[in-house]
Amino acid sequence: AVGGGGVVGGAPPLPFGPPPVKPERLQTGAHMVALVVGELAEDNGAMTEQERPAGWHDQERIQRWIAGAQRREAQMIPVSAELFAAADLRPGESVLDVGCGTGPTTVAAAQAVGRQGRVVGIDLSPQMIDTARERSGVDGPDAGALEWRVADAQTYGFGAEAFDAVISRFGLMFFSDPVAAFANLAQATRPGGRLAAVVWQIRDRAPIFAVPYRCAQTVLDRCRLPYTPVAIDDNQCSLGTVDRVERVLAPAGWRDIAARPTEQSLYLGGPVPPETAAETMLDTGPIRGLLEGRSADVVAEVRAEILAEFSRHYDGTGVRVSGGFMVVTARR
Repeated sequence: AVGGGGVVGGAPPLPFGPPPVKPERLQTGAHMVALVVGELAEDNGAMTEQERPAGWHDQERIQRWIAGAQRREAQMIPVSAELFAAADLRPGESVLDVGCGTGPTTVAAAQAVGRQGRVVGIDLSPQMIDTARERSGVDGPDAGALEWRVADAQTYGFGAEAFDAVISRFGLMFFSDPVAAFANLAQATRPGGRLAAVVWQIRDRAPIFAVPYRCAQTVLDRCRLPYTPVAIDDNQCSLGTVDRVERVLAPAGWRDIAARPTEQSLYLGGPVPPETAAETMLDTGPIRGLLEGRSADVVAEVRAEILAEFSRHYDGTGVRVSGGFMVVTARR
């Protein structure tokens, strides 16, 4: 999806954070930076079907995502550490994992709640759920009961007060009606239960999206090709500010809402060379809105621009950038 706003030109380089640290030593919020943020897209309170994730029904793209999922888990180590620290899952609890993808966080939740617990992982994609079921391998005596469902969290009937906790790692930003979706999740959570999630900040605070996007803009401007700028709060960044989180969750029935930005570092695409990371970014996030329908020569030039930028931040393990995500918590 594309949105309004002016073309960004001459933006200062985005910061690149320190290397990831072990989960037990995470210092949340330690690498905050001040950035000049562009105008947010006009907020009409809901995302149209066209604004849902690109490739939502694209089977080839889904298969590419599944193929690279295990490699990308290395990128997600600091994210998952933050998520589970915030969730504070306890033995015997019932947990819902929204937008579970191929299931790594669902499996981790099952291990956290133990044999007396229960965890349900949901995703819109049948292929994701099939892969999660195949890869889970959670049959040990210390794992909770694990269920996989193809479901839309916005409309699915979970049953009233079915869960002690709702968790999500980057799975809450794509609802066509976010208030209705979070209201449905609140109804499925017992009184006093909790929500713990990680979401991306707006693009200008999330280098994982901002750096490739800026590279694409540079090429299009150099080639004098017209384009419609993608809004900094588009799609995966739709819950990207503290104010936006509060305005969605509060009317949905959640209380004690908190959204804490963190700048923990990520390896783009996992521990891969810059060439692989650059190729991955061409099919990720807002850059798709700029490259759709472009010639192979233009795409190749954008790839080279991203590769040059990524190469400067390759540390021998991967392309390391400041993560730019937020930890969201709330109570029912």
